[in-house]
Order: sequence, then structure tokens, then C-alpha cells
Amino acid sequence: MDVAALAGTLKALAADLPAPALDTADQCFEAAEAELKEASRESSGEIGLHRLGAARERLGSARTRLGEAAEAIEDYLEAIGAGGAAGAVAQSAPRTGPAPKAAPVDPRQWWTDRINHLCDRTGSPDPQQVPPTRLFNELLKAAGDGNAEAYCKRLRDAGPQTGVKLPGLAWPLVRTMAAEHLGRTPTARDVPELRDKCAAKIRSLVPKAESDQIGAALASACTLGRGAESNDAAVTAAVGPALVAALHRLPREGR
Repeated sequence: MDVAALAGTLKALAADLPAPALDTADQCFEAAEAELKEASRESSGEIGLHRLGAARERLGSARTRLGEAAEAIEDYLEAIGAGGAAGAVAQSAPRTGPAPKAAPVDPRQWWTDRINHLCDRTGSPDPQQVPPTRLFNELLKAAGDGNAEAYCKRLRDAGPQTGVKLPGLAWPLVRTMAAEHLGRTPTARDVPELRDKCAAKIRSLVPKAESDQIGAALASACTLGRGAESNDAAVTAAVGPALVAALHRLPREGR
């Protein structure tokens, strides 16, 4: 390969570096962080802000490495007398300030995508401003009816600001109903048994809920611990009402 061909290949690589994609991702993270901060004012539970912050830090590191790669390409092109092509990428990639808003970003999209994944469905939200108690009751009705489509739709439409408040309504009921089933106050040792008894009902509504996620939700509710920290906000919101509905169907011990 001659120098001109090599320079052309390197220029093409420099032009293809995904700096715009990192900017778009940063916009999405920024919008999601704003939503979660707003929601956290009315939620005592962990709603994933620290994880989102860690993700933004990793994105910043990726942008730095991308900038270093672009600068290395530019330096090499300069050395062989074909510089000037990668400079724009090198200047934009390591940017540390706010990303320019090239296109509007839906701050709820991360919630929509996560709920659709957990419920194994597709669809766009029809944003609804409903009180958390009303949403909780609607989800319990959908769960009681076995209407997985309605369950997913109500979660998706509610968005993160209301959805993250669901555990505060679900956990006291989960703890009470678990105690009624066991005939005593539940402990950490009871979590695996309760999880296994509830898993099928929960997955009929939230098919992608994993065993450890269900167990973490039960641990958080029944032992007043911090088990749900292993779940993200959407998982905790989706599992809570389904767990209440599942426990409601369990008989009391000794019946």
C-alpha cells in the first residue's frame, strides 16, 4: 500500500470514529439523570442514580480514549505529510462540557425500553400523569386479571417519575402478606422459598424478571434490608405489584 492509499484509509477511519454517538448517549444519560433526581425527592428507595453516574463516568473515559485515538491518527498523518483530516475529530472527541443538542432526546426513553424488555413486549408510551396510588391499584387489578398487556402498558405509560414510587406502596404489603403466609415475621432464610413460590406468577406478568431480581425485591421488603439495590429502578417498579399479586394467591401456613 502506498502512502496516499494509507493516508486515505486512515482518514476514513478518523471520519468513522463514533464521537457523535457518544454525544447522543451523553444526552440520554443527562436526561435520565434529571428524571431520576426529580423522582428521588419523593422516594426513600435506591433508584439507580449511582449506577447512572458510574455509566456517565465510563462514557467520559470512552470519549477521552476516542480523542486520544483521533490525535494519534492525526499525528501519524502529519508525520507522513498528509495531516489535517482527523483534526476535527480530535478536537470534538475529548470534549468534557455539555454535549450540543443535535436532536431532541426523550428523557423517558430509557424507562420505555427497560419496561418493554422486562415485559417482553413492544410499544410506545402514552404518557399519563396519574397518582402513584392509582397506578398501583391499576397494576394490582391487571395482575389479578392476569392481563400482562395492560400491566406493561400502565408501567410504560406512567414513566419513571411515578414508577419509582411503586416500591414504597408495595413493600409494606409484601412484608405483611409474607408474614400471613408464613404465620410469623419473615426472615432472610424465607426469601428463597417465597421467591420460588411467587416466580411463576411474577413471570406471567414480567417474563424477563430473573430469580435474583425477585429475591432481591423480597429481601428488601421482608427483611427491611437493602436487597433491591441489586435491581434497577424499572425492575423494582415492575416486580413490586406483581409480587403483591403473587403473595395474595398463597395460602396461609396451617390452612
